[in-house]
Amino acid sequence: MAEPGEIRIRIKPVKTKTEKGKLPAKIGPDYPSTLLVVYATAAVLDSLRRYAASDLDYELGGVLVGRVGKSSRRLYIVIENFIAARKGISRRASFEFTNEAQQEVHEILQSEFKDLKIIGWFHTHPGYGIFLSGADQFIDQNYFNQKYHVAVVLDPTKKEVDLGVFVWDREKNRVRVLVFEMQFRNRS
Repeated sequence: MAEPGEIRIRIKPVKTKTEKGKLPAKIGPDYPSTLLVVYATAAVLDSLRRYAASDLDYELGGVLVGRVGKSSRRLYIVIENFIAARKGISRRASFEFTNEAQQEVHEILQSEFKDLKIIGWFHTHPGYGIFLSGADQFIDQNYFNQKYHVAVVLDPTKKEVDLGVFVWDREKNRVRVLVFEMQFRNRS
């Protein structure tokens, strides 16, 4: 229950229809079979890094949109774009999804990305490195807790804009994994 004046994030779980077929790109043979596989194009990762680098003093955040798929027994996602939560509250060491930011994100999702779903969230840690803080873990556990949800953290103060991707393991802990780059695929 929300305290007076407290803002609650409302990201509704969506029953996913997974695409079935082959993995979109190869993964290493030692990648754990129980972990979600995360794919993205170089263009999406570059765009996300550029956005992260647009403010080196305050945290930025938003949601990741894409597709969920399954190959044999292996669940995977493809990050196809992101929606910046520009109406969120950026502070030096935190980012808050306000109700206005959530509304804006959902309006953009409906108008520009109708065929995609929210598959996770991202935020920056300018100068702090790649990890999930206690506040990040609270957001994860309460709003991005589906097995296909990922958390991406970027540190834009690093030369190459360090990026970390976290997925859920079977015990509902976040673990850092590689993101596999794939070639752009035509959806027609």
